[in-house]
Amino acid sequence: MPEGPIVCNAGPLIALAMAGQLRVLGDLYQRVLVPETVIYEVSGAGAGRVGAEEVVSSSWLERIPAGPSLEPLLAKELGPGEAAVTSAAHHLGARLVLIDERRGRRIAEQAYGLRVKGTAGVLVLAKRAGLISAVRPCLEAMRSGGYYLSQRLFERALEEAGETSPA
Repeated sequence: MPEGPIVCNAGPLIALAMAGQLRVLGDLYQRVLVPETVIYEVSGAGAGRVGAEEVVSSSWLERIPAGPSLEPLLAKELGPGEAAVTSAAHHLGARLVLIDERRGRRIAEQAYGLRVKGTAGVLVLAKRAGLISAVRPCLEAMRSGGYYLSQRLFERALEEAGETSPA
């Protein structure tokens, strides 16, 4: 099991729910922390959408209250979810965050020294751990549900999962 805790943003929670694989987070990480801001993005603002019910009913997700006020860099440069995740990880001493959005990933890594994992990376880990049999159907389900994945990321995840087909 990878080290924990991991602090999660809304996008990856929704994407994993689209793929029917939200549970892999609880199987892979010792603690899965979700700021209240993110819970609201998924289940309040996103009520009735994919992931809303799954996130609210997952007892292994640990809700964490809004932390201290955000640093100006986070408030200015990131959306509320990415800012809350980065701030929470920084203040709690967590070293790993789950963020898909490029700017959020860059700021978490470069400005705060956090390790960043994305949804595709979690799925690759889940396959390596024997929790899922294939990554491709999960990525395809995410795409068909409207979740953006670049072709480059799609292909790289398949390669890392050993699912590339011969040319």
